[in-house]
Amino acid sequence: MSGKVFDTDDEPGCARKAGSDGHARWGVAPEPVTCRTVVALLEEGTPLPVMTDLRYDSAEPYSVTMAFNAGSDPVIEWEFGRELLASGRRRLDGFGDVQVWPDEIRGHGLVYLSFRSGRETFVVAASAVVIDEFLTSTFDVVPLGEERSFLGPEGFASQLWDET
Repeated sequence: MSGKVFDTDDEPGCARKAGSDGHARWGVAPEPVTCRTVVALLEEGTPLPVMTDLRYDSAEPYSVTMAFNAGSDPVIEWEFGRELLASGRRRLDGFGDVQVWPDEIRGHGLVYLSFRSGRETFVVAASAVVIDEFLTSTFDVVPLGEERSFLGPEGFASQLWDET
């Protein structure tokens, strides 16, 4: 690492599964999107760079996962709504365990994410460019608003139960 929080030598960027070229629907193999980046864990003192994977899978079209590899075992994972991440890119959104909001520091767009578990809360800052690239890749796989048509039979049944 060069010393800058958002720089890394570990091949950052977003990737779709090799060979994927269209939307996955029932009966078609799920289409994952993974984006490796470094986020800044904001604690007292100097921000701590943490290697992070943003993951999305068309088999779970409503959610995204952030996996933080802070050198601890196991990796810390949070799953939350893709729509929350997209909305928080524009304005403060979320309540409860996850909140997302945009900011700009010295001309660089950032996205802050706050995660709460019990009494513990931690906040990370991610590059807005990386979050935008990740979201665009997920929208290429499953367009926003069309998630329901990508649910498999189990997911569809679960959605029906949630609506009753």
